[in-house]
Amino acid sequence: MFPPSLGRLAASARAELFEQWFSRHLEMPIDIRVASSYEALRRAIEEREVDLAWAPPVVCAAVQHRAHTILKAIRAGHSTYLSALMVRTGEIRRLEDLRGRRAAWVDRLSTGGYLLPAAHLRKRGLDPESLLEEQRFVGSYRHALRAVMEGEADLASVYVRATTNEAARESVQELLGDGERLEALDFTAEVPSDGLVVIDRPATSDVHQVVTRLRSLSDGRTHTMLLTIFDAEALVPAHPGEYDALRDAMTE
Repeated sequence: MFPPSLGRLAASARAELFEQWFSRHLEMPIDIRVASSYEALRRAIEEREVDLAWAPPVVCAAVQHRAHTILKAIRAGHSTYLSALMVRTGEIRRLEDLRGRRAAWVDRLSTGGYLLPAAHLRKRGLDPESLLEEQRFVGSYRHALRAVMEGEADLASVYVRATTNEAARESVQELLGDGERLEALDFTAEVPSDGLVVIDRPATSDVHQVVTRLRSLSDGRTHTMLLTIFDAEALVPAHPGEYDALRDAMTE
C-alpha cells in the first residue's frame, strides 16, 4: 500500500512502477493500492491487511512494533528530514504574523505536512487552534502548496532536507514546477525519514526472502528503479525503537 501524500495520480504511477519492478526482480505477484488517507494506511498495517507499505515517519512510529523490518530512505546522505513552513513570498515575516490566517495541511497523520509544523508552533507558544482562523486538510503536499500559491490559504508546509530557502524551493519545485512564489517562514526539528514497512505476518513464509532481496537491491551500491520509485539513494534497516522519540513527541 502507498500513501496518498504525493497526490493520487503520482502515487498511482509510482505504485504501477513498483508492481512491475517487484514482479520482475522478486518473481512474485503483487497487488498495490493507494491508501485513501494516512489513517487508512496505518489501519491496514496494524490489521495486517497488507504485506508491504510505504509509510511516512509518524505511521512508522505507530506501527514499528508490528513490523518485521522498516527500510528507511536515505536521501542526500541523510536518513532524517524536516519541515518548512511555507508562505507567499514577501507577505509574512514572523510566526506571530500568522494570527488569524488560514492553513492548508496535508493530513492529520502527515509528519511533514501537519504534525511537525503544528508541534513547532506549539513549542513557540503559538497554539495552531487559537492562532489560525482556519485549518484544512487537503490530502497532498501539492494541493496544500497550491492553495497557498493561489491565495486560498496563507500557510502550508513541505518536507525539506536542509534549513535553507533554496532547499524549500527545491521541494516546492519538485511538486509544483514553480518554487519562486513561495518562501520558508521557519523550519522544524529533524525526524527519521519515511520507509518501506515489511509487515510481520506469520502466514507469510517468504517474508525473510523478500527482506533479504529488497536489502540487496536497495543498498545504494547500484541505483535501481526501486530507489527511483522511492526517490532515495538507499534503503537501510531502521534500528529498533528509532521512531519512538517521534511517537512520543507527537503525543505530547
